[in-house]
Amino acid sequence: MRRGTPYLVLTWCVLLTAGCSRPKQEPQPLAQQPREAATNALGMLRNLVNEQNYKGLGFQSVGEVKLAELGQPMEVYIIGLERLKGYQASQDPSSLLTPSAETIYPVTVGGNVRTGVTIVHKEQGYESSSFGNADIVKRLVAYRLGPEDFAVHIPAFNLYFLGRRMNSRVVLAPIANNPRLKAPAGEATPLEGVVEQLRPYAESYDGRP
Repeated sequence: MRRGTPYLVLTWCVLLTAGCSRPKQEPQPLAQQPREAATNALGMLRNLVNEQNYKGLGFQSVGEVKLAELGQPMEVYIIGLERLKGYQASQDPSSLLTPSAETIYPVTVGGNVRTGVTIVHKEQGYESSSFGNADIVKRLVAYRLGPEDFAVHIPAFNLYFLGRRMNSRVVLAPIANNPRLKAPAGEATPLEGVVEQLRPYAESYDGRP
């Protein structure tokens, strides 16, 4: 049995497409623009989709991915738990919004959103960080009124809003109904109103969304 072990390992390496002897590939340079990274990610997505996963990735058929296009990007802002707890009425509500390194690109087929690609900005450029979140992306796009609208995420509660600047104010529209909020999905509420509704939950937050 001992003598057979080296041959077993060698055979296993050959079956893994000669991975044991193949030289290590150099990492690809990061894209210098978010759109470039999103286009690269769309190419990767086309290679990933198959009969087993196309529904989970938001497509209605395997063939749809060949027709997929990038939609209008959406910047993502974060409202952190500590900022939510510490907010005072005298503050500018927009100071709660922290720009994230992420941008969401909807992936559409025939003008209909199927899924999304999230691009992250790193020190050396841009790259994709995730595929999917189809339901979230569809809802964000459904309530979007213009290219300047943005996504707002409150990680502590796993809440997403569609954000919009109106005159000197920021308003948020929840993308789904939530018992913590007074406004139904799609109805815009001033940011400070959303904060006042969520602050009691923030103060008693126990680590669960």
